[in-house]
Amino acid sequence: MSTLFARVFRQAWATFEQTATSDGKFATNLHALHRLVGQLTLADIGLEPSLVATETFQQPSKAPCTYVGVFENDRFAMSVFVLRENYTMPLHDHPQMHGLLRVVSGAVQICSYSEVARRDTVEPKDGKLRRHVLVVAEPEKIISSSAGDCAVLTPTERNFHEITAIGGPAAFFDILSPPYNLSSQPQYFFYRKVPVPRHLAEMEPHGFGGPNIRPAQEDERPRYVLETIPNPEHYYCDTVQYSTPEFMYRPEMGGTTSTSSSDVNV
Repeated sequence: MSTLFARVFRQAWATFEQTATSDGKFATNLHALHRLVGQLTLADIGLEPSLVATETFQQPSKAPCTYVGVFENDRFAMSVFVLRENYTMPLHDHPQMHGLLRVVSGAVQICSYSEVARRDTVEPKDGKLRRHVLVVAEPEKIISSSAGDCAVLTPTERNFHEITAIGGPAAFFDILSPPYNLSSQPQYFFYRKVPVPRHLAEMEPHGFGGPNIRPAQEDERPRYVLETIPNPEHYYCDTVQYSTPEFMYRPEMGGTTSTSSSDVNV
């Protein structure tokens, strides 16, 4: 475990525990956290290279994704995901979250979307929520373990995404605030992407309701509708127990190692 990772943890604590997003210090703290996270390596976090080895994913019973819960309390969570080569973590959302994603081994392609407006309906047959979200596509990014490379999402920007491991297995570390498992946190969803019919695009935002980012005629980014779907059957994770470093056990930190789930998101 490296002193750099201890600094990342302390800075995450300062960013998400000690300052509200409306506080003027939040942006400064988040920038400092971004700079530190962008330097992390697999070894800094204390994980073995075998976790990302091609041979590991050639085992017949191996899941396409490995999840390592690093830390979680009621303000932020840290975790590591390892994806099999060419596997895509399904398109999902990060409702009202800030997040940082750092590739610590290999490389990933991230396709991100920002919300323009949404429409929720309740299915009369089963009472389930069905959501349609009008989004703009952000430029695709390839992020590797090169120093300084780090992806950022906010409550309003790039908080819908899918992630694909390219050129071999890939591992990424992420910090999310607030965490998914918080009782007050909105439910997350998986989505499928469908084109926006021309007549609907011209009607926005009236067809959906809610705030708009920019009128379509002023924004050349591609537009799509994201439609909620059931949890994809192909998305499930093996879990690896994390050896928690001593600096995470300080009483004032009040956190735990994350619990495992086949429906874990990033």
